[in-house]
Order: sequence, then structure tokens, then C-alpha cells
Amino acid sequence: MHWQPIGIERLPAAPRRCDGLDVWWWPERLHPPITARRQRTDAILRSVLASYMGLPPADLRFGREAHGRPFLQHAGAPDCNLSDTAGGAVVAVAARGRVGVDIECLDRTPPVARLSARWFAHAEAQALQGLDAESARRAFLRLWTAKEAACKATGSGIFGFLPAWRFEVDASDADPRLVRLPADAGTSTRWRFHRIDPSGAHTVVVAVRDQPDPPRCFVVTD
Repeated sequence: MHWQPIGIERLPAAPRRCDGLDVWWWPERLHPPITARRQRTDAILRSVLASYMGLPPADLRFGREAHGRPFLQHAGAPDCNLSDTAGGAVVAVAARGRVGVDIECLDRTPPVARLSARWFAHAEAQALQGLDAESARRAFLRLWTAKEAACKATGSGIFGFLPAWRFEVDASDADPRLVRLPADAGTSTRWRFHRIDPSGAHTVVVAVRDQPDPPRCFVVTD
């Protein structure tokens, strides 16, 4: 995966055209010096999107869907989504359709058996139980990011929907392979799932509907 560096002083810059799917990695060391997480991620999202809209970040207008998913209230605006964790934030921008993104630290050690029994489909939880501890840990993180990215793309929230999105249980870094999806998410042929490693310490899944293009990746630099 090739990451195109963009100096932080160029954000926002001249309008940037989004023809497909763009993914931005913003390392934590370059985050705006804002303590409150909500305000910090809002500043990051505005900085990225301003370059597409040709507007100052403060002039962007956002609305929120029923479950809190933000969207740009400008004619012709791209769809967008953000996820952050220790180490950095990732922003996905899609010219068409819907997009969701989720990021997790690769060194997390979640209680796999308990969480998968609660949040995943029974078949997925059973498959995880059949793996050794390290493979199960890795596969859990990869399942979780795929499921949450899909829920964020539809705007449903995760409650009641994580089990409805089913993927092959896989501890590798391959793109997620969809097995089943909720009835109201559309047909499986409309969806693409991309797994990205922006730092060597994280795993990211970008879920897109009605957007067939592969991701174009940018990294914010000094």
C-alpha cells in the first residue's frame, strides 16, 4: 500500500478532488493540541474535508443521523467517516455511496471468548474457540474492525447489528471476506471491504457501499 505524504501545513490547501475512495492517516504526534476527544477529532475531520470542499474548516456544516453518524450538509459533498485510537486517527472519504472506518491497536488483548459470545454470530464465536490463543486474538481484532466499519457505513450503530454482519474468521491481514449481511444493508455485491495497516501498529478496515474503487491513501506529515 502506497501512502502519499501531505505536509500538515498544506491542510487545508487548494481543493482536492475525490473521485473514488480516499483514506487519511493522521499520526497522534501531529494531532491538534486539544484535550477533549470530541473536539480534537472534529478538528481533524474538518481539516481533511476542508481541502475537498474548498472552504475554511470552520465553515463546514455537519448534521447527524439518527444514531449520531456525522455527515456534511453541503451539496455534492463526499461521504466521510473517522475512527481514532492510541497512536492516531484515520479518516475515510468516499465520492459515492457510504463509507465506514474502524481502527484498532494490534497489541490489544481483549477477552476474546466473552466478547465474541456477546457480540458476534454463534458460528464466528465457535470458530474463534477453535483457534490457539494468539490466532484467536488476532482474528477477533480483524472481525471487530470489519463489523464496526460496516455498522458505521450504514449508520446503524453496533447494538444488535454486529452479529448480523458475518465474515470469515481469519487471523491474516487479508481483506475481510463477507459471509452474510443485514437485510437492510443491500446486496453483498454492493459492498467492498479494505484492510489497511497505516503504521505497523494498527489494523484498519474501510467498508464502502456502491464505491468499487480501491483506496487512495494519504499520510499527514510534518
